[in-house]
Amino acid sequence: MVNQQRKDKTMTQTQTNKPADTIRYGGVKGVIWKNAGKDGKPDRYSVTYVRSYTDANGNWKDTPSLSEFDNLKLGILIPQVATRIAELKTADRAEANGDDNYEEGGQ
Repeated sequence: MVNQQRKDKTMTQTQTNKPADTIRYGGVKGVIWKNAGKDGKPDRYSVTYVRSYTDANGNWKDTPSLSEFDNLKLGILIPQVATRIAELKTADRAEANGDDNYEEGGQ
């Protein structure tokens, strides 16, 4: 019973905790997560870098294990992710300040 409750809780968290954005380059992606700020501090962002692949049955999977070639892709992906996080933070600040004129994308 306890294991089922843990499984249900984990499934609920997974279903409600969606990434803020995902940036892809080749088979590598940076998944950006928004983490709520505590004690009046602003929200923060974290990133998970993974490689996507298909298994023997053709199902898509992700792995945190990256090859030497994937590391080269990260050199291109990381600045794109950093730029996107900056855009998300700008949108957060505009929302907190009630700026109705802000358009996502830095405009």
